[in-house]
Amino acid sequence: QKGAPQFAETYKKDIATNPNLELIHLSFDNSEEDATKWAKSFDQPWPAIMQEDIDQDEFITPFFPDGRIGFPTYILVDREGKEVARGKA
Repeated sequence: QKGAPQFAETYKKDIATNPNLELIHLSFDNSEEDATKWAKSFDQPWPAIMQEDIDQDEFITPFFPDGRIGFPTYILVDREGKEVARGKA
């Protein structure tokens, strides 16, 4: 989370300007209020969704089959939903 402000600059420069890419933040915060507070702390420019608003079987299980998720983890997924790259901050 400490690298998020610097990553925001990279996003603005390299991702937001590329029509073939989009970064979506999947928040595992305890509440939407906590997620919003964190995002506002550095003017988060990318869209975010809360974990409880997604289908776990479709969006979590395929990428973390053992159920262990490291935070933060970045996964690059192509248009068909195939994982292209993975990394940690």
